[in-house]
Amino acid sequence: MELKGKVVMKKFGKGSKSEHDAVYLETEKGDFVLRQVGANAFENTELKKLVGKEVIANGMVKDYLFLAKTIKEADQ
Repeated sequence: MELKGKVVMKKFGKGSKSEHDAVYLETEKGDFVLRQVGANAFENTELKKLVGKEVIANGMVKDYLFLAKTIKEADQ
């Protein structure tokens, strides 16, 4: 599945013991926690570099997660 959207940082699990800042992909289909297949789920500096940028990501949706196989910046 291919999704296009903006990468943002916001709270996940607000008000719970697992509350933390997470990288999200905001799309027309909804907002998904963005993770890269095979990367550290909690500390991914490559994803953080994309915050504020429009991207095109290929992968799969699993509940609230988008598990990205590839991510590239969208042409502006």
